[in-house]
Amino acid sequence: MKPLDILSLSLAASTTFAASGVRAQSAEPNPPAAWISPDSVQQPEYVDRREGTWRVESGYRGSFVSSSGYNPFSSNGYLPEFSLAASRTLFRRGRFSFAPGLAWDIGGTGASARDQASSLSMQRLTVSLEGRMHFGPWGYAYLRAAPGAAMVHAQIDDASSPAPLEKTQWLFATDLSAGYSWLVWPRREASVLEPRLWLQGEGGYGWVAEERLALAPAVASGSPDSVNGIDLGNLTMQGGFFRIAAAVSF
Repeated sequence: MKPLDILSLSLAASTTFAASGVRAQSAEPNPPAAWISPDSVQQPEYVDRREGTWRVESGYRGSFVSSSGYNPFSSNGYLPEFSLAASRTLFRRGRFSFAPGLAWDIGGTGASARDQASSLSMQRLTVSLEGRMHFGPWGYAYLRAAPGAAMVHAQIDDASSPAPLEKTQWLFATDLSAGYSWLVWPRREASVLEPRLWLQGEGGYGWVAEERLALAPAVASGSPDSVNGIDLGNLTMQGGFFRIAAAVSF
């Protein structure tokens, strides 16, 4: 057999073998679904909808004041407050999100100082800076820093004074706290327009700048009435606190 004939037979055999291999591969069935990587499947959004969310919360705050200057206004060193806050999610990455907002706390207490009725009230306005770590249908944990200002009003009803002895002052205030917000409803995948209901609890430390409680009656300038006041020393509204609240996000 001539060399040219041998070369022709070899090329024909190679072509036949390659064609049979292609037919064999095309006849193989598609791999079962179990072989598909989970990473290639598009995952649904988390049910707490962490992106672009408005949130309004309302609840109760209890503060424990350690300053001795608070004693004339409270027999137990405790200040109950109503709490209201609103926030907006501005950033998210993975399980983390960041939501700034505004918070307002208001409360008061009363006691007896030097056999006279005394009272103290406080309004606190803060900017809430909240970082959240989400856990899908179980809600999220958060850290919150809240700098702002507090208006403290102290008053003693002195029978010998033409008007109550009082003082009102705005002071720098800040909170640092941590808590958990639990998703109550709905705990399934919901439309973006459906509101969500939450319950949450947190604990932390609050601080208001020190002030001098030099109380005086509010009488008109030039009044012949006595204007003697009273000095109760320094007051710093600081100590641990807790807050429980319900919230709606949308």
